[in-house]
Amino acid sequence: MEINTEPNPYIPHVDKFTNSKEFSYLANIYNETGFYTQLTEGTQEYINFWKDVKEKCVYGFVNSDNIRVSGHHFFYLNFCRIQAKDDLIKKKVEMFPRFIDLDFEYFHMIEFCEKNEKCLTAVKGRRQGWSYKAAAICAWEFTFFPSSSSIIGAFFSSFSLETMRMTIENLNWLNANSEFAQARTPDLKEHIVGRYEATIGGIKVWKGTKAQVRSISFKDNPTAAVGKSASKLILDEAGVFPNITDTWGYTEPLIKAGSSFSGVAIVFGSSGDMDSGSKYFYEMFTNPSKYNMLEFNDPDNPAKKICYFSTAAKGREGVCKNPHSKWYNQLMIDEDGNSNLEAAIDDIMYLRERAKGGLDPKALHSAITQFPLTWQEAFLRNKGAIFASPEMLEWLGELETTASLYNQVEKGQLVWKDSTLEFQPKDLNYITSFPIKPDEDNTGCIAIWERPETINGEIPYSLYIAGCDPYDQDKSSVGSLGSFFIYKRFYSAGKTHDIVVAEYTGRPKFADEFYEECRRLCIYYNAKVLYENQLKGMKNYFLQKNSLQYMWEQPDHMIKDMIKDSKVQRGYGVHMNRGANGNSGIKDMCELYLKDWLYTERDIDGKKVFNFHTIKSIALLKELIAYDMEGNYDRVIALMLCILQTKELHKLHVEYMTNSSMSYGNDAFLKKMWNKNSKLKYKYGK
Repeated sequence: MEINTEPNPYIPHVDKFTNSKEFSYLANIYNETGFYTQLTEGTQEYINFWKDVKEKCVYGFVNSDNIRVSGHHFFYLNFCRIQAKDDLIKKKVEMFPRFIDLDFEYFHMIEFCEKNEKCLTAVKGRRQGWSYKAAAICAWEFTFFPSSSSIIGAFFSSFSLETMRMTIENLNWLNANSEFAQARTPDLKEHIVGRYEATIGGIKVWKGTKAQVRSISFKDNPTAAVGKSASKLILDEAGVFPNITDTWGYTEPLIKAGSSFSGVAIVFGSSGDMDSGSKYFYEMFTNPSKYNMLEFNDPDNPAKKICYFSTAAKGREGVCKNPHSKWYNQLMIDEDGNSNLEAAIDDIMYLRERAKGGLDPKALHSAITQFPLTWQEAFLRNKGAIFASPEMLEWLGELETTASLYNQVEKGQLVWKDSTLEFQPKDLNYITSFPIKPDEDNTGCIAIWERPETINGEIPYSLYIAGCDPYDQDKSSVGSLGSFFIYKRFYSAGKTHDIVVAEYTGRPKFADEFYEECRRLCIYYNAKVLYENQLKGMKNYFLQKNSLQYMWEQPDHMIKDMIKDSKVQRGYGVHMNRGANGNSGIKDMCELYLKDWLYTERDIDGKKVFNFHTIKSIALLKELIAYDMEGNYDRVIALMLCILQTKELHKLHVEYMTNSSMSYGNDAFLKKMWNKNSKLKYKYGK
């Protein structure tokens, strides 16, 4: 696997770091003597020493090879303590951080943001010390900038409080070992202010820098920081932030003065910790300009901009353990902090190969999400992910960036010509984003990848089936869409089969408009639709239009297999309920059926692929990757209903062929199934 080596446009270019130990000269003195200086306290030399150190902490430091680190990086290397492995005793101990090219990049990006009114959003590999660096930034801000305010935010308080703890420990170190000591009142685990109480002329007043750092949890409350201000805003573990975009909308004003930025936000998430908020973090990550973030070229599509991805191959500690690598048993970071990307990639790929050979099916997924080599891998979820896989994410990336693939879709509308429906291509709004943006047109349009196939001028019965997750209300406060898919089943060898051929996902102004588009697709493909029937609006609409023959009744055979002794009778459609009391529900089983379908191998043009490689709907793939058991995934439900209907037809066919005393062919069976629930012989109307 190749790593993007395009230079970072926001940092000074350095071919190779040399004499990097000079950046940590104060830490080295402390390690040798137990003091930063042995000059006599109070002397002019002592005062000048600390004045010089402060200047380097604020403005940066240049080594003998004319390589400069930023001020906060110098501060981090010399005044912050982290937990790291001691190579002599083979254990983690508290120590000063070493210089690594990964950190050089991080701190210079922060400095660029400070000078250019920008912010930084990043997704990263595990164990790269971003919380330590965020804590260093907050301690630096508190120490050197009077009246400054840093806010450390996260969805869960455990994340924000941990970074806050690191910040306070950095400040405690300064209080004990430097001339940068400050009294703090209050001095709490979630809020500190650099001040002390003094009496002047018999009146008590607050003295000190009045700088402060605050930890905030945004759980269930994206407005938690409203009314405050911040010179540094940290939003940690954004992948578990189900309201990260809402939170950003409320917190961005904290770092602004009117239209200008007066502070910097650092928003980051760790691969391997992606949860229900990952789809919103993904939206933020792939739209840097919208959120005023530093933007980078997507390695897979230079025309597309993304936020910053910190590959697991950079800053990887230890030696390469891949016995097949030319870098075997060699350091992946040299003594001057230069990452050996080739060695790290070989080591990570070896880890993945070993994970493939084990008995744990999640081992490979975990190996990839913990140590991602691409930003797409970093967004794979460990928690709650049901359908996602590295291969699916790779296919999504290929679909989004390959013109010959994403241009296969025909957008348009179905219109009546006499008594026949005709598809007219038209440049309409086909929705490919997920989740849909609040300001995006959600009307949607019909999208077709393959038009109906006819045999002797007729569309075979039940060659096409449909699944639909509809809606009833004309307005929605949750951004839910109606979604409808046409699925093509197997009919004869040599023909395409088991693929999604058409979609309509959207939310036009009136629900009846959505139902009509679905009805027309049913007629156009001669397909029956199985719909989620918790809401009855769709069935009533089809009834009004004399089109009930295009709706499937409840799939009784499959439901009886799922739920023993089921007595549920709902007529048309099915209710996607969860199981209870230890029993599986219809939705639980449909998830299993869909996953089985997605990962069934097939041969296409001599190439082994999975069924999901036939999906050309970008938004459907995004939903499948993000899917969990609690969110709103309209397209996935619609596809599940297609798969459920396919299984029902297969089961009925097997029973029919087994129990029938007459030798009917496949055509006869399909025709029988078509007429099975067409009790009312309506002639459909326009």
